[in-house]
Amino acid sequence: MKKNAKITKSILALTAIATLGTGLASSFPNVVSAAQIETRSQEAAVQDVYVNIDTMLATIPSGIPGLGSKGWHRTDLVYGNQYSLSGVNIQENNVTNVEPLFLGRNTFTNTTDQDQTYNTSTFEQAVTTETSTSVQAGFTSSTTVSGKVGIPFVAEGEVSETLEFNVSDTTTNTKSKTNTIAAPSQPVIVPAHKTYRTEVYFEKKKTSGNVELYADVLTGAQDPFTREVLPVGSALDKAKNKNGLTKSPNDPNQVRSKGKGKFAVEYGTNLIVKTYDVTSGARSTNSGTLVDTKVIPLK
Repeated sequence: MKKNAKITKSILALTAIATLGTGLASSFPNVVSAAQIETRSQEAAVQDVYVNIDTMLATIPSGIPGLGSKGWHRTDLVYGNQYSLSGVNIQENNVTNVEPLFLGRNTFTNTTDQDQTYNTSTFEQAVTTETSTSVQAGFTSSTTVSGKVGIPFVAEGEVSETLEFNVSDTTTNTKSKTNTIAAPSQPVIVPAHKTYRTEVYFEKKKTSGNVELYADVLTGAQDPFTREVLPVGSALDKAKNKNGLTKSPNDPNQVRSKGKGKFAVEYGTNLIVKTYDVTSGARSTNSGTLVDTKVIPLK
């Protein structure tokens, strides 16, 4: 009898726990997973440019009593619809780190009474570089499919790469490429009764920085009462809430949305040849006095 009573109590306890669980689930219907939170965060970081324009136009006072829900609205009349993307690297915020990659070494001992010229070996090595881009605040457009923009990256005073940003996607885009670096033979003058060691490096650089992304739109905005169509840039002047929009510096008839992104790019343009005097103890890797450094541009 006691055993049956224990079984009955256990069943009742399990039923109560199941009921409590169902009650908690129904009490918190908006509990979401981490993946859902991440998706919503990404969606918040990418705004529809045309929704922003519509929201801005809705804040223009109509000035007509009894007009009801009618208000200024977007139209393709007169000005059509143009959507263009651009961007710029904020170069003053760039940070560059240098990572010397060791390619090889030679040691030369001059046992004569005169200076002698020796030549380093030719060194080759495969080097992989990566470029990554990401968008922290971007755009979408209901009127166009393309959402990519290329921004020139300038290194050593020259455009070395075009950074590609997908302005409607906040995931990090990484590309890599592998090239064979060839260090040609270099002459080294070794004084009499001296031992010199040369070390050859590839100067690999990594620059990270920020970009500003721009979406410029030219379209029309129609007055609900007069039916007059103005360029959206002029309509912006009338809005009580500009909703983050500004006039495009390229054309005052256009409005601009501004976003932002980040990048990291690896590259290299130079070989470094260092020569050490290792006469006195002489040939360990960590000993020696630096006597010469050559910077050799890669061809």
